Amino acid sequence: MTTDTPVAPPSLADLIRAGDWRRAAATASVQGESPELIDALQILRSVQGEIRARRYPAARQQLLAYQGVTRELAHPLAAELRLYVHPDAVLEALNALEAAQKEPDAQVLAERLAGALAQPLTRAEALNAQGVLHAMLDDEVEARAALDAARAADPGHYRALTNLGNLELEAGRFAEAETIYREVIRLAPEYDGGHHNLGVAVRRQGRVAEGVRHIRQGQRLAMKRSREDTQAEVKEQFSRNPNLKYLRFAVLAVLALIVFLALRGAGS
Repeated sequence: MTTDTPVAPPSLADLIRAGDWRRAAATASVQGESPELIDALQILRSVQGEIRARRYPAARQQLLAYQGVTRELAHPLAAELRLYVHPDAVLEALNALEAAQKEPDAQVLAERLAGALAQPLTRAEALNAQGVLHAMLDDEVEARAALDAARAADPGHYRALTNLGNLELEAGRFAEAETIYREVIRLAPEYDGGHHNLGVAVRRQGRVAEGVRHIRQGQRLAMKRSREDTQAEVKEQFSRNPNLKYLRFAVLAVLALIVFLALRGAGS
């Protein structure tokens, strides 16, 4: 009679090497690690989440916060963090991803995203971008290969999974697409694209009322995301140019003065 040997859970160092920032932050908290290390891991989890959502301004803001937290980090695992996360290189990768969003040539895109492909935090996003372009060029084989690689690099990258669902949808495999989109929503309940595309897949199978519900939910979440993205972009602009902050205060003061004068005139 044989018994299975229990598998030891991955160590904190293993989770850092794997780029599993969610579990790394949770493990560090349970183990009572230093607040600075926990903060650094939680910020990296946020960076990863913003990249998955293609919110590059918010990701850059989080990276700046990460730099501040880790500047004086003396924990033994600080060397591991510095080995696997290079903030300056990740910032360059994010800028490249943002600048290359409309690149129509697959070879040129690969060259422009070489830096992003080399960084663990941005590799999945770069592969996803390549997969999307291959799909637009009607090259399903290359698109699927890139999107599968993106998922291997980051299993939680729900937009890459969504794009795999889109390949099924375009091929008329609606039930398969529905299964994938439901997994997308499990990974990211607030992702508008997952709800919308699930609604389309469901409608294509004749379940019109259910499909409409999902599409409307996607529309509501898209409006919410649009507001959040605008706020993040404005915040980034203010951080880059502090003078804009003072300009905002000046504009608010002028508006307050106009309201005051209008009210005084109405009362006279």
